[in-house]
Amino acid sequence: LLMGLVDNVQQLPGFAWYKPCIQPSDVVYIGLRDVDEDEKNTIKKLGIKAFSMHDVDKLGIGKVMEQTLEFIGDRDIHLSYDIDAIDPFFAPHTGTA
Repeated sequence: LLMGLVDNVQQLPGFAWYKPCIQPSDVVYIGLRDVDEDEKNTIKKLGIKAFSMHDVDKLGIGKVMEQTLEFIGDRDIHLSYDIDAIDPFFAPHTGTA
């Protein structure tokens, strides 16, 4: 996501090697919680598609995934999953609760 925040990432110290492979517009966040105002503003500024937990509760995960897949189209997908989303009963010692 540096690509949306910095004009020329390679000019940052230690980032000469960096070759961007995704743009912020390629990212979809699903199930966001506790997003502060600066984060919300950055997500909006960069054009990142985002669904909060409120969106998931209101629309249902099926509709959220449908909209996500429509947005992605035929592009490849990389999925990153936060283990904290799993009930601690099923994944003990991994959460922050």
